Amino acid sequence: MINLHFIHGFLGFPNDWNIFKKDLINYNFKFHSISEYLPSTEDSSFKEWCKKFNAAVFNQKNKPQINILVGYSLGGRLALRAILESNDWNAGIIISANPGLKNENDRQVRLLNDSIWANRFLNENWDDVMNSWNSQGVFANIKNILKREESDFNRYEVAQILNYFSLGRQENLREKISTLHIPILWLAGENDIKFAEISDEMKQLNSCIQNHIIKDAGHRVPWESPHEFKEKLFSFLNKL
Repeated sequence: MINLHFIHGFLGFPNDWNIFKKDLINYNFKFHSISEYLPSTEDSSFKEWCKKFNAAVFNQKNKPQINILVGYSLGGRLALRAILESNDWNAGIIISANPGLKNENDRQVRLLNDSIWANRFLNENWDDVMNSWNSQGVFANIKNILKREESDFNRYEVAQILNYFSLGRQENLREKISTLHIPILWLAGENDIKFAEISDEMKQLNSCIQNHIIKDAGHRVPWESPHEFKEKLFSFLNKL
């Protein structure tokens, strides 16, 4: 039995993945479940979240089975940490994720930047903040495919997640990633230059990692190029 566990990104929802659910279930594999997990304000660190997440996944029912973790953006960073914290994962698919900043100065800059964003999400007009968020370089020139309404969120929790799970609080995982012994598929969009470069870097870091740069896609790869994403996903799964 193969279980795929999907972790969405910041401002994401579990149902963001629903456009792939039918195809996954109808594929030649016997998918037991497609599970979705959301970091919350109860999880104030990467370590705390990963401990709870892995404990929830690897109960007696799932542990003997094949478990594959898929994560996008913030969810990709969480997925990486969860994989590194447990030997029970069989494979991972990482999309548009950063393995960690390389120096302390960059981490401090990112912490400050995320703190500013957290304050804006907490206090400013929602539509204005969302327009600013989607105008960032990483999302520039990308159609806002997934509409986000203020009523969908607890603004305090949004701000806290930005603070608690800031890239500035994440350690540089490159050394640990180099020791992984399970298959990893690392995806990025060709228009998302920084993350495409990271994807290439990860492939060079570990022979267990294969990467693909998705044409005509930016940061939100699965939703900008769903057909190519599914093609790469199924190709990877079929080789496991």
